Amino acid sequence: MTIIVKRSTTRKQLAVLLKSKKRTRMRKGVDVKSFAGKLKLECDPLAIQKKMRDGWK
Repeated sequence: MTIIVKRSTTRKQLAVLLKSKKRTRMRKGVDVKSFAGKLKLECDPLAIQKKMRDGWK
């Protein structure tokens, strides 16, 4: 990608050029924000966490 900037280019024009040509990265993985609040738990999350950690011993 090449952007040619001349001396007559203003800062506003430059900002618009840079913003329009900004690269977008594809993120790997799953968007977990879409699942926020969707999980129904029958017990306390801290109890589940303690139970999982006790399994390591």
